[in-house]
Amino acid sequence: MFVENLLLKKFPPPADISRVITSWRSLDAGIELDRPFGSVDWNSDPYLRQRARSFLTGLTAKSFWDDSNSELFPWATKLEENYDTIREEFERVTKDRKGLEGKGNNVWARAADSDSAASYGPDWKTLVLMDRTTWDPTNSLLFPATVSALSTSKVPCVEAFFAQMPGGTEIGAHTDSCNFILTSHLALIVPENGNGKCLLRVGDTTKEWMEGRTMTFDTSVYHDARNDSRETRYVLMLRVWHPELTDVEREALQMTFDCLDVPGLTSEDEEVRWMAERMVESMRKVPEGVMGKGGGEGKALTKKEIKKLRKKGGGGFGT
Repeated sequence: MFVENLLLKKFPPPADISRVITSWRSLDAGIELDRPFGSVDWNSDPYLRQRARSFLTGLTAKSFWDDSNSELFPWATKLEENYDTIREEFERVTKDRKGLEGKGNNVWARAADSDSAASYGPDWKTLVLMDRTTWDPTNSLLFPATVSALSTSKVPCVEAFFAQMPGGTEIGAHTDSCNFILTSHLALIVPENGNGKCLLRVGDTTKEWMEGRTMTFDTSVYHDARNDSRETRYVLMLRVWHPELTDVEREALQMTFDCLDVPGLTSEDEEVRWMAERMVESMRKVPEGVMGKGGGEGKALTKKEIKKLRKKGGGGFGT
């Protein structure tokens, strides 16, 4: 009840966060979204389903979204315009793999939880720039041009990371279990680009990654992927807010993340709560030095401060 009361206090009427409150209650009660998806009888394919532990009612579900729609995705074209810059920086920084591992934080890490690891396999790995709207203070400094492109394009990021998929590997059908966050890929390096070797299937639709293009899809729908080439595929992988969320719903959902990550927000101690609020403000900042002198407004947390103050594994809401 602490989180719900905090939400209602932060967003009193006329702000409408009823869907977020319902979502939180459903999560707490263990109620899941589980329904058929696509035009084909789902009994013929058990993966033609949408499943999510964290969900908002009334959101449109599509396998792939048209992210050239500037009204829904005003950031996508802008991000594509930065493709050359992002790819050049990525290739330059990752060229010295051992050196990067010494400088970075959890460089090319495997999927963390057991469910994801089972689907993605041991060879799918990531290099995180942002996790639940908090910039990684180490890795973001290694890729300042990419962070700048994401920030100036105003991508509504919840997460941002590079992902590698070696040749000859597959990702098994799975759902990311959240319907109010979509996934978008900016394809950086696609082996045999345009020849149908690197494919992504979402529900009953299959598409090919194309270098320099974004591809936005709903990962609450069962999806799988394959790389039939001999080389590694690399993408800049983004988790973004569903475009049908209202601004106040985004803020309320963000607060639920923050409450899970920073338990002090729900404390009855006013001083503890004040410190937690300042902590959250700092977590939003781009690390100093990424976007010119001083980074964004205010000062971002250091790596040690995040480890000390942020509660890891606080829940599964929207992950």
